[in-house]
Amino acid sequence: MANSQKTIAVAGAGIAGLTLAIALAKFGFRVVVAEKQASPSEFGAGLQISPNARRVINALGLDEDFAANSFAPEAIDIYPHKFDAPINSVQLGEFATKRYDGFSYAVAHRADLLNCLYRAAKKFANIDMHFGIEDIDATQTADSVSILLKDQRGTPFPVTARALIGADGVRSQTRIDHINGKKPKFTGYVAWRALASIDHVAKFLPTNHTSLFWGPDYHVVLYPLPHQQSVNIALFSTHKHKSITHEEELKLNPNKLSIKENSTLSPILDSLYDEFTPWPLFGITCDQWYKGNVALIGDAAHAMLPFQAQGAAMGMEDAGLLAVLLAAEPDNAKAFAQYQQLRKPRVDKVQSQSAKNGKIFHMRPPQAWARNFVVARQSPDAQLKRLDWIYSHDPFEGML
Repeated sequence: MANSQKTIAVAGAGIAGLTLAIALAKFGFRVVVAEKQASPSEFGAGLQISPNARRVINALGLDEDFAANSFAPEAIDIYPHKFDAPINSVQLGEFATKRYDGFSYAVAHRADLLNCLYRAAKKFANIDMHFGIEDIDATQTADSVSILLKDQRGTPFPVTARALIGADGVRSQTRIDHINGKKPKFTGYVAWRALASIDHVAKFLPTNHTSLFWGPDYHVVLYPLPHQQSVNIALFSTHKHKSITHEEELKLNPNKLSIKENSTLSPILDSLYDEFTPWPLFGITCDQWYKGNVALIGDAAHAMLPFQAQGAAMGMEDAGLLAVLLAAEPDNAKAFAQYQQLRKPRVDKVQSQSAKNGKIFHMRPPQAWARNFVVARQSPDAQLKRLDWIYSHDPFEGML
């Protein structure tokens, strides 16, 4: 096999891109990773790693490192609008770990997971990482891709690879240039993110649990990050405009949200409103995830709303399976076709469920009363049973 056929180029050194790089390197591929940022960086704050994503982390041999830099909450407490106590709790901890074959549910800062992946990638002699790449000029041939990387100084790095994989996020240039030219659309939601001290939040909430607050024009998720002595807070609200062009123009005005009516949540947030960073949420759906010797993974193919907490998990699942398929099938067309066939129906379903959750979380009476009635009466088994199709999934489809 020619050397170029054992080389895969990856655009993007985020969570999906580095997961793919490590998985491919374990199969003996040379992997060239090109990242626009000058150093490993991950925007946002907290993320949830459910058992399906933990399967990928463990398969890469990263379980101990990730466990040391994450936290396994005992439960997710659910607070509807104006409720001072949770109406129910989704049991996690050992209860969920036993249910999902020993794979636990954890929360972490996005940078913690990214740094875990970056440390692992640096240990592979067959992974070349290039940061500060301003341009990726790729030309396809019948069975390869000729790529010229250029950094911020204009220094060229030529690469000939079997395939180029776009892991470059929702605003993927790989998708625009090589697949379908589609640009992401604003979803109508804005995420507002901040970190609070764990001591501050502990005055109001248990810090061994994740807390989920529902409201008619907002919902809030609080993830404990005790290894950082902090709590990640993500506040989601709808935005009146159908499009957003300047993120810096957004400013959180709590007086315009009914969040002030929540006696449990309001005192937690009152001192933090100036700390929140806006993050408009964009989405993308693609009918085709590949073309020729170029394919997409993660947000580049299917950026979704975070209301099922599966964005990072879906990218990691993509990466794990695609690495297996590229190692098993030398024909890119066959490998990519099987990849899309196996992944797209699942991702579409998760994407749809995430959008539905946004509507459920923001229900107003009387629909909210019916929602609360049902949720309050769910048993611990019933709570997780409805999530089994997500959490029990084997990302490697039995091929590993």
